[in-house]
Amino acid sequence: MHLGLSITPFGHHAAAWRQGKSADALRFEHLAAQVKKAEEGGFDFAFFADRLGRRPVDDLDPDTVPFEPTTLVAALATVTKNIGLIATASMAEYEPYNLARRFASLDTISRGRGGWNFVTAEKASSREEEYVDVVNGLWDSFEEDAFVYDKEKGRFFVPGKMHVLNHRGKHFTVRGPLNVNRSPQGKPVIAHVLKEATLDIAARTADLVFIDARSPDEARTRAADFTERLRHHQRTRSDVRVVANVIAYAGATNTDARMLRERLDRGTFAGPLPAGLEVVGNPCEIADRLQTWSETAQVDGFTILPPLVPESVDAFVDGAIGELRARGLVRKSHEGTTLREHLSLRTPPHAAEPAAGALGK
Repeated sequence: MHLGLSITPFGHHAAAWRQGKSADALRFEHLAAQVKKAEEGGFDFAFFADRLGRRPVDDLDPDTVPFEPTTLVAALATVTKNIGLIATASMAEYEPYNLARRFASLDTISRGRGGWNFVTAEKASSREEEYVDVVNGLWDSFEEDAFVYDKEKGRFFVPGKMHVLNHRGKHFTVRGPLNVNRSPQGKPVIAHVLKEATLDIAARTADLVFIDARSPDEARTRAADFTERLRHHQRTRSDVRVVANVIAYAGATNTDARMLRERLDRGTFAGPLPAGLEVVGNPCEIADRLQTWSETAQVDGFTILPPLVPESVDAFVDGAIGELRARGLVRKSHEGTTLREHLSLRTPPHAAEPAAGALGK
């Protein structure tokens, strides 16, 4: 079972910001503490949404992070060692070259723990499909062993192992190459929050897909639809990890968990609660529910959306994680070093490798 943690300053419940000290919640150290706690619990990744730079006026979106996500992830990479770091970036905000360079740099800084959660328009267009192709092509600018640093011969890299993209398409003309070494994990992981209108682009390009279903039946249906769409793009279910959002009201006891939910629900707030499967209970009950959902909803794991931080994060890691480990559902520690290894995803071959064409990468 793969686990991720969605990071916010206050928590995913819309009333969470009224529970703590706002000034402290907006500090880097506060967000870093959540990520470190998730790393301690063996989570595969921390996920950072984005409100595309918009500052709320009359409400406080619980998903709002007080930093530009890729900048935040670069800083977090220096204070963590194992956990994957997935940042959101919209294709409407960056040129393909700049985004490819940004995430290639993040992946180098984090030693292969980076991921890009891409955002499209309501319905993905041919421009956005071409955009992802350009980014993927730029990430193949250098083969893994291109840089030899041969001081005696005065040779910094092998020219034949540098690949100029020279892309000329309907929407973009990009020469390349990037000035960043190949990623330690081949390429950064590409993630996407799945919507009905983005099934095709996700099935064609994503390595990790988030489902925000409100019931196990809905999660199963959406996972099945996505699996069927993968076949149209000559991919299999083993090529992608599908995780469902879970809002976990965790407590040492059932009473603690229910009191947390009731306390937050009594708060004055604007806006809907986040979409996701919901569980309220002690560590054993949460583990029971996650185990059942993983077996019946056709998902590979879950992204935990803590309703209140740091309380909900601490309660989940200190309680539910131990129960899940005891059942053999999650590992006791990180076995690999890259995000792809955490997610049991293969390293994509370079486009110049003979096997790359056969594998469709």
